[in-house]
Amino acid sequence: MRRMGRRRYASPAATLRTGLWVALVGVTLLVGPATAEEYVAFGDSITEGTGDDEPKIGYPGRLQNLLQAAGRDDTVRNEGVGGEKTPEGLTRLNGVLDGGGDVLLLMEGSNDISRNISRETTLFNLQKMAERAETKGFEVVHATLVPRTPIARVDAKNELNQRLVEALRHDAGLAGRRVVDNFEVFVGRGDWYENLYQHVATDFVGHPNAAGYDVMAQAFFDVLTDVDSVPPVTGLVSPFNGQNNVKPTSEINVELWDFGRGIDVTSRVLLIDGVPVEAELTGGQLRSQLRFVPGQPLRGVIRVGIEARDLASPANSVSREIATFVIAGTEFLEGDIDRDGRVDGIDLVLLSRAFGFSIGNPRYDGTADLDSNGTVDGTDLAILASRFGQEL
Repeated sequence: MRRMGRRRYASPAATLRTGLWVALVGVTLLVGPATAEEYVAFGDSITEGTGDDEPKIGYPGRLQNLLQAAGRDDTVRNEGVGGEKTPEGLTRLNGVLDGGGDVLLLMEGSNDISRNISRETTLFNLQKMAERAETKGFEVVHATLVPRTPIARVDAKNELNQRLVEALRHDAGLAGRRVVDNFEVFVGRGDWYENLYQHVATDFVGHPNAAGYDVMAQAFFDVLTDVDSVPPVTGLVSPFNGQNNVKPTSEINVELWDFGRGIDVTSRVLLIDGVPVEAELTGGQLRSQLRFVPGQPLRGVIRVGIEARDLASPANSVSREIATFVIAGTEFLEGDIDRDGRVDGIDLVLLSRAFGFSIGNPRYDGTADLDSNGTVDGTDLAILASRFGQEL
């Protein structure tokens, strides 16, 4: 089995193993070509390829094309099953592993979010899948989920998805596994929803289109061929994105990971409401922590951002808001349906979903009934429009 580009991140022992492996690869190159790798792409409908203009191709078929165009005889077997949740995946995995292969590309959990399966359960199931595969001699490469679209029935703001992604990065980093960060690759593009998704009114999760699957395949290809194209990313964050009723004296903690060349530790900056703050910086190139203790009580809606770059050449950098949370006792603007301190397009989407429905209908949303008359109607739309663009 070939392990080209394999990198581990967790411990000195893992680092030593990586060094030994590099030496072995060097010996292999002297004695002859390596054998072809068989990748097993395991997941749900997004692995299967739903939304692609070439059915059943998705990212696995595109990834195989990229690998073979690079002169490698590797194959990618598509083992995606539409609608699958991680409990079902855990049951199905043994049969898939029995079919053989070298590297498991593991991406699942989007349907867990849709079905209100807890994040802890999803992470537990993914960990068990990874352990089973490793017991059978597979290398496991985790992949984060793509963002959910603004019309998703559950988690349209990607708060649950983001927390799952961040926890998966944390777990994978501690386990020394590689990560294909689809979430970061998509969010890092300003046009991700407009250009990378199929736009079908009945798609209430969010499936990529052909262009989106191209982007995913490239993200997998980069990791598998040791190309660092992703900046430092967040692991565990507290308070977490979307958290309400946060104590005014709460400290802010942000964990950063880099699954490529490592974090440039001189570049780490924490921002609160867009302003750099003096934060305690600890950790190193693979995993870093930023901690901020406010000198006075926090108020209103707090926006946390980071700036960082990695040690790749050229460097990959990130400068982005990563979390918004609400301090206990905050009063909101009329029209701020999602309670993020802004009246914006997300609020308009939420109101439109409930438009025309009254109390007693399952689609009625009391938070969108801005005048509290029992029906989401034109008056509520006018109130939202009068506040549109305002923020606390």
